[in-house]
Amino acid sequence: MSGPTDARPAQDRFRSLSDDVALSVWTEHLHTALHEFYLADPDDPYQQSGRSTGVAGWEPKRRLIADAFHRDGDVLDVGCANGLLLESLIGWCAEKGVSIRPHGVDFVWELVALARARHPDPRSTFEVANVLWWHPPRRYDFVRTNLEYFRAAERETYVRRLVEGALVPGGRLVLCHYAEPSERRMDADAWLAAHGYTVVGSAAFDTVSVAWADVPA
Repeated sequence: MSGPTDARPAQDRFRSLSDDVALSVWTEHLHTALHEFYLADPDDPYQQSGRSTGVAGWEPKRRLIADAFHRDGDVLDVGCANGLLLESLIGWCAEKGVSIRPHGVDFVWELVALARARHPDPRSTFEVANVLWWHPPRRYDFVRTNLEYFRAAERETYVRRLVEGALVPGGRLVLCHYAEPSERRMDADAWLAAHGYTVVGSAAFDTVSVAWADVPA
């Protein structure tokens, strides 16, 4: 959630929260900070997808995610923002002959509205929800999400709920970590292995780590 040096009061309040603040308070402040940051420029789709520097760096830091998609299927992007990542993945997967159908969930409704407009096919679905308490209406062949979306204390629960509730048997979890410039990159493959998942592939570039694991059929 890095960006311009303009005043970002909601982001400053979020970053000042203590590690032991109640989860409900933490998520409320996160929602406000994301709303402030992602919607700061209504004309910049990259800002609305979390990339404040525009197109620069978009492809090298996101194309590697496409390596995880090895067959056709429905993809759920958890934390989908404005749907730009899914749009990019559709194109990159098509280059290797793989067809994916986009679905998403985010808890900023304005971003979900943008994602729905970007992906108007009625077979694609986009929902407004906090994923820690969300009950997916169906299961998907692939589920993609980021480790940094929740604190360390909630990450295992967050990922397990997605695996158990949103993936089809034999489906693939795609886990990413995008580090801030001042942060150390977390290795997604090491996190998955440490929590009992069998990693079947991984990729990394600069501040980005991606890994994927298949759940039993």
